[in-house]
This record gives sequence, C-alpha cells and structure tokens, in this order.
Amino acid sequence: MTNDSEKDKERFLKNIEKDASGCWRWCAGRFSDGYAAFCLRGRTLLAHRASLLLFTEKKELTPGLVVCHSCRNKDCVNPEHLSEKTKEENNGSDRIRDGTDIGGERNPRSKLCWEAVRRIRQSQESRKTLAECYGVSKSCIISVLRNKTWKE
Repeated sequence: MTNDSEKDKERFLKNIEKDASGCWRWCAGRFSDGYAAFCLRGRTLLAHRASLLLFTEKKELTPGLVVCHSCRNKDCVNPEHLSEKTKEENNGSDRIRDGTDIGGERNPRSKLCWEAVRRIRQSQESRKTLAECYGVSKSCIISVLRNKTWKE
C-alpha cells in the first residue's frame, strides 16, 4: 500500500514536464503572481517549496528563509535546483549576479531617471515639494536622498 507521501509525490509529478536543462516545469495551478501552487498536507503552498518537502529529507522549511531557484526559472520545481536562503541573499547578491535586478531606469514602473535623481540630490527644495514635482511619494524622495535607492 502506498503511503500519503508517495501519493503526494505521484500527484506532484503529474504536474511537471522535464526539459533539456534539467528543470521540472510546472504545468498546473498558479497563484496570481505566476508562481506554481500545490496542495500538500491540507495547505496550498508554492510548488517549489512543496518540492523541497516532498523530494528531500526536509520535514519542514526553515522559518525566515525563502526557497530560491539556482536555474533562475520561477516555473522550475526540481529540488536539485532549489535551496533555502535569506531574503537578502535572494533579493540582493543573487539578483545582481543573475542580472535579474531591475532597479533604476531598467524598472518599467520607475517614475524617475538618473538625471532626475541627481537633480533631487542637489536640490534645496523640501521633500514634499520634490515629491509633488516628480510625481512620487515623499518616502521615495527620502530613500533617494539617503542613498537607500538609486545607488551609484
């Protein structure tokens, strides 16, 4: 008789296609942000997180850590391409290394450009005036002025 874990693995594997790069591409349900979704033990999880629980020795994921893709493919659920890291590792150095950091002018939602950032940093106007002038929030202006964003 098959135990629940084996049944979950079989159900999981029915939702993937293996490609030449070794990625297991998810072909089933997704959350609204595009990440794969899988129901495991009565909870709907990100499928790449469920994959680590199903196909490794892990019984639980480490609190405070995120599951990252070494293949840079958010559709991939191959446990060999997944590892736990801090949010800072995932959002910082990994994105810079992988070329997926789309800060500054490369971000399609950015309202500022480098020229505007330089003018903001040289300006003597109030933060409120600058925010209104550039169509951004006061907190955005503060982040620019404190070099938390738009770092050169």
